Amino acid sequence: MKKNDLSICAENSASCFFSSEKGRGNFLRRFAFAGFLVALAGLAGFSCAQGNSLQKKYGHDSAYFMGLLSLESKNERRAEFLLQQAEKKASPLVSRRAMEALCGIGNVQERIARSCALYQKFPDDESLLAALRELFRGGEYARIVRLTDKIDVKTSPNESVYYRLFSMHKKNDSRFDSEFFEWCTSRSFQNFHYRLFCETFSPAETDKAHVLQLRADVFNKNYAAAYSVAKAVLKNRDFFLPQVMSDTGKAFLYSSPDFFSDAAYLDSLRNSLPAECRFYADFYSGRLYDKADRYRIRALSRFESAMQEASADGQFDNALWYYLNCQMKISIPRTIDAIGNYRDSWKNPSYFDDFFETLSVRLLSLHAWDDFFKTADLIYGKASPEICAKFSYISARLIQEKFIKLSDSSAEERKMFERALHGGSDIYYRFLAVKSLGLDSSGEAAAVFSAGNKNSFAPDPEAERLLLGYAEFGLKENLYSEYQRLQDKIGMDCAEKIADFLSRCGKEQQSIRIASRRLFSRDRDFSTSLLELAFPRYFREDVEKSCRDFSQPEYLLYALIRSESFFYPEAKSSAGAKGLTQLMDGTAADVARKLKVAQYDLTDAATSIRFGSFYLEELRRRLDGSSMLAVFSYNGGISRVRSWVKSAALEFGTSSLPSDLFLEAIPFSETREYGRKVVSAAAMYGYLYYDLSIAEVVEEIMK
Repeated sequence: MKKNDLSICAENSASCFFSSEKGRGNFLRRFAFAGFLVALAGLAGFSCAQGNSLQKKYGHDSAYFMGLLSLESKNERRAEFLLQQAEKKASPLVSRRAMEALCGIGNVQERIARSCALYQKFPDDESLLAALRELFRGGEYARIVRLTDKIDVKTSPNESVYYRLFSMHKKNDSRFDSEFFEWCTSRSFQNFHYRLFCETFSPAETDKAHVLQLRADVFNKNYAAAYSVAKAVLKNRDFFLPQVMSDTGKAFLYSSPDFFSDAAYLDSLRNSLPAECRFYADFYSGRLYDKADRYRIRALSRFESAMQEASADGQFDNALWYYLNCQMKISIPRTIDAIGNYRDSWKNPSYFDDFFETLSVRLLSLHAWDDFFKTADLIYGKASPEICAKFSYISARLIQEKFIKLSDSSAEERKMFERALHGGSDIYYRFLAVKSLGLDSSGEAAAVFSAGNKNSFAPDPEAERLLLGYAEFGLKENLYSEYQRLQDKIGMDCAEKIADFLSRCGKEQQSIRIASRRLFSRDRDFSTSLLELAFPRYFREDVEKSCRDFSQPEYLLYALIRSESFFYPEAKSSAGAKGLTQLMDGTAADVARKLKVAQYDLTDAATSIRFGSFYLEELRRRLDGSSMLAVFSYNGGISRVRSWVKSAALEFGTSSLPSDLFLEAIPFSETREYGRKVVSAAAMYGYLYYDLSIAEVVEEIMK
């Protein structure tokens, strides 16, 4: 960025900023460093020795943290002085954060001046956006237009483009119409597009107006309205644009009265379309033929063409996902052949996890045991580690239960269990493999402490120093938002320290999230303390009392609470479940009647724990003492579970189907995943706190 481009930002406001600084000159000169240490002690509750120690450790960076403490105590003058010191003398990242904090201090013109100074020093999208926000609040539309003259509306952050175009509209800039149309048709239509559309659009019988209306209608899922103008829009070849073709496809897919005719219409356009639009014509004609039911072979052909036309990895995977699902509707053998053909071609293996989940249930319901084993072998090392672990474990169990018969069954069974043991971040199949392989205590410990996907990288020392500084200075309100910005730059030691800090100062959910994220990405083996942060025992007295009263293992109740609410007492689901144990109002009322409780509040931790514990134990009693079936019923309902038990018995040809295989036959993906979460968490709690082996907990729950 050239200096003269940036100088626009400081226009008019710089003089205001510096004149206000002169007014404070005497105060700043009198603010001695001794006062800084006294401030540190007074604001954060540190002793003078602690203040000296932190100042020595963090040097000039400590002024930033102290400035934030001053803001917390509403001492804006002191905060301003300290943040200015940090801006001048702190390390680069802390200096930037100090400048960002200063942008929120002072009157409108001071904030504008500071945000523009930030952009001058750090000319990137993030700082430009900070400047634009302040200019927008101040109504400085002409300056916004000049400052953004060189941004690209096709690639710049949508919020930045929004401020530019809104300002252009306010200033009657003649370039507005063309830039607004380009912005709306060159990229995915998002909230900022729709916001400006509502603020500036005037309906008109013009082709461009129809295009904009089409995009807005599809964004709002008003597909009938979009369908009514889609074909008219495509009569103009100027609008053969990828985003317009995509929206046309969606309008056809969700509002067409005749899927076959509209698929044929897209086919008729294909050869006249530019190359970048053909993917969408092929992809949506494929989906329309698939939806028409009788034309699946034609749909497969279109998905294959879409894969060939894909210009991005995501497009290819999307077309392949529909291709595989379409094959599954036709024939299982064809589906397995297609997996063999494309297993080296997909770009993001995790994108296909839900496809393989569906395929797994389908194969089991069809008694296609040998096909299941064949699929497990085909995808090993090609699908995501979690899916590989799933298919390997189930294959091993099918061999073990004699559903699959092989010439060397014992060797294949062990091989598949070993694969499951080393399968990525999914600790459920890892823990079940621990039990099945009969590992000793050292083998079990290795399985627990080396779970997850290992990523070797060098943490960013500046990022870690900043996050640890928030913790050491007691800035709990600032820490998690900063962590979200820097989470990919820190190592496990830093993550553990900041999670521990947040746990100790009442930010339980934030702590669990930070620690739990390391279950999916680690740079070394886990420590016991990090695992305890990921699987904490909050509300311990209430849990212990409920478990005593209802003869329930504590590790199971902790696992349920963690899975349901992440220990957040005021959690509320979209379905209306409330509290730590996520009970519905009707269920809670029934439990309250049985416990003879007249008045209750489900967001009260003790009440939710007691009610949830009672309900889980009641389900267990009604299901012949099965903890596993009780867990499924807690999520899916007891009537459904009883029905699933009968269906699974028929599918597998046995009335005593083991719980782990029953889980895989459950038709509801949510309940399957819920069962895995609870079992995994229970095993971890039993191992960490109750001197139980993984195998002991798994066996107890699944018996």
